[in-house]
Amino acid sequence: MGAPSKNKNRIVYLKYSAPYCSGRVNQVIMKAFFSFALICMVLHAPAQTFYFPKAYYTDSAALRKNISDLAKQVIIAYKETDKITYLENVFRYQLVAGQYEAAIKSLDSQRNLLKDADTVSIKGIGFQFQTYATAKIRQAEKSTSFAQSYTFVFSRMYSMLPEAAAVTASGFFGADIKSMREGLEKILRSQAGKDSLSLEEARVLCRAYNAYNVYSQVIPLAIPLLAELDNKLFFIEDSVLIKTRDGAVVAATVVRKKDVIGKLPVIFVFNIYNSPRDKSVAKEAALKGYVGVVANTRGKRLSPQAIEPFEHDANDAYDIIEWISKQSWSNGKTGMFGGSYLGFSQWAAAKNIHPSLKTIVPQVAVGIGIDYPMTNNVFMSYMLRWIHYVTNSKETDITDFNNSVHWKSVFNQWYVSGKSFRSLDSIDERPSAIFQRWLQHPSYDAYWQKMVAYKNDFSKINIPVLTTTGYYDADQLGALYYFDQHHLYNKNANHFLVIGPYDHGGAQGLPASSLSNYKIDSVANISITNLTYQWFNYILKDSARPALLKDKINYQVMGTNEWKHAPSLGKMNNDTLSFYLSNTSSAQHYKLAGTKLAGAEYIRQEVDFKDRSDSAYSTSGDIIDSIIDVSNGLSFISTPMEKAVEINGSFIGALKASINKKDMDVYIAMYEQMADGKYFSLGTFLTRASYSGDRSKRRLLQPGKVATIPITNSFFTSKKIAAGSKLVVVLSINKTSGWQINYGTGKDVSDETIKDAGTPLEIKWYCNSVIKIPVLR
Repeated sequence: MGAPSKNKNRIVYLKYSAPYCSGRVNQVIMKAFFSFALICMVLHAPAQTFYFPKAYYTDSAALRKNISDLAKQVIIAYKETDKITYLENVFRYQLVAGQYEAAIKSLDSQRNLLKDADTVSIKGIGFQFQTYATAKIRQAEKSTSFAQSYTFVFSRMYSMLPEAAAVTASGFFGADIKSMREGLEKILRSQAGKDSLSLEEARVLCRAYNAYNVYSQVIPLAIPLLAELDNKLFFIEDSVLIKTRDGAVVAATVVRKKDVIGKLPVIFVFNIYNSPRDKSVAKEAALKGYVGVVANTRGKRLSPQAIEPFEHDANDAYDIIEWISKQSWSNGKTGMFGGSYLGFSQWAAAKNIHPSLKTIVPQVAVGIGIDYPMTNNVFMSYMLRWIHYVTNSKETDITDFNNSVHWKSVFNQWYVSGKSFRSLDSIDERPSAIFQRWLQHPSYDAYWQKMVAYKNDFSKINIPVLTTTGYYDADQLGALYYFDQHHLYNKNANHFLVIGPYDHGGAQGLPASSLSNYKIDSVANISITNLTYQWFNYILKDSARPALLKDKINYQVMGTNEWKHAPSLGKMNNDTLSFYLSNTSSAQHYKLAGTKLAGAEYIRQEVDFKDRSDSAYSTSGDIIDSIIDVSNGLSFISTPMEKAVEINGSFIGALKASINKKDMDVYIAMYEQMADGKYFSLGTFLTRASYSGDRSKRRLLQPGKVATIPITNSFFTSKKIAAGSKLVVVLSINKTSGWQINYGTGKDVSDETIKDAGTPLEIKWYCNSVIKIPVLR
């Protein structure tokens, strides 16, 4: 889940219907487009439209007959830089178009891009779609019914899968068909009265149609076949009800191998994203020699309570582990793992550790109140989209979440209207009590602190911990917050970190060989899932420590094809590059100076918050690009690097500024400008100036007085910077539909409107502002 991309003019949370512990596998399953902080601004291309008469939306037969032609047009028009994202979409359009052989080839190509990390379970990805396409081909060749063809194809293909791949494949066959149908109907209603579709609208429609069309046909046929096969291998209890200390009920799935005798350690996953994948995750644990337990958070699935994300997980996790420890199949040792929200739930469980909890493996963990639903005290629009995703029903509302057209429209309407951020849910016309509740806590106050391990809680966490995250993981700030706090309060913390060139999905499962348009080093292509079970074997079964974990910090240096290891974050570097702002121009940039200028020197900037003409902009989302986003900002460039260096860590520093208002939201993006002139994204920083010194207490700026804004919580990276490359820093003011707009009045930002904009924000950025970059020479 986590924070949205720091792309200022785009929400890249088209992702993330895969906020799940199985990482890249689930990312591909549910559609997780997640990247962070990627850069450049371009004007929207001229809108492409497709003729699709309004009569089709109300006539199911006409829709069924004509949507294949629409899908064929979409296939021709659709472009995407990231190959996995492209293939993950295009095979669905090919299915709608009836291009079944092409769809199978696209699925195979997608798997090939993932197979370096895990050649076994990857074979199960897209199994429901592959069997559907294969059955349609057989139906035409043999002139049989679809049911006959599918039963034959499923039985033959499933029997050929390795066990791990079969477990992955089986998780695709419990989707909520009713929800898919309702989601499709909602999309059709939204197009009523229109005779044309934009490319994005056509994509959303084709994807929703494909989901309902495929799943409604294959699930009724596959479920009885899977039940028969599962019964041969496992004991499965999928409706276990566990009572908590305050009388609430949570639902759990328990899976054990039938051929195992005696007590076993337990792998426990605590998950708000309940789905058919829960059973697959538990089966995977059972296949690897454990008992698998997946419990859904309070209010989800069979739990009658209200859905209140994050709020009850600490106590509920303890009570679930207490229940686990008393079962006849438990040997008293429990380990937890999972990503995003599931990473948070482990740190919630660690707030008051149950004696049976022996280790946690938080992957890309959400830092509640730290990087979600606000990053450094700036609330994000995406939070409303995610809230509906998990609270619309006892399940997860994937169709609503994936309706990018709707959500872009909502966020853009809010931005253009100039209404308060608090009104965002009314613009969506679905008031959300959770959304409003969160907005009542703009500081990192007791509301957030009580949900998860906080301060001295970390001193009591003496179990081994393995954290995984990535340089392009939107929840990296949360993952590293827990890592830092654990070491700050527990000097003997037994805590390992693995970090590499991964996005949110890759760092909790299977990294892709290409991330956006950056091909990662081959040594970075590891299976985080396999690493997780190696860790469990090490801790819970006294096996050898995973080979990758040569020291507490294990990081892959981009551009070197090498993993490096250090005992602490501080030991990753041995020098610091210090740069100062300069008011001297260098081509289209200002200079990034190596020496400090006089404190009285400054660069002036002005930002008009009443101007919403930039609502039509979007960004490429690429890690490597030929242009960068300098909207509402200034760019600074260094002289060429004399020698190659490794940047290892997060940039820090202090901005010196005076403004004519009481507050502002500052955004910094850093790049390497390579020899070919292209820019490589290295990291970002977003903060509310009034909270930059202390996230729990707001201190407004005094208009006209010089203020110091510390840079203390930027994104972490590791990359070899070539000799001759230049470093580029973009310093700007946040003004986009993806985040709150801070008008600078000093009022609660959620209540400010465009009427509070007044005169433009005037800033003097002083040239004694410094940015420090940790390097290894």
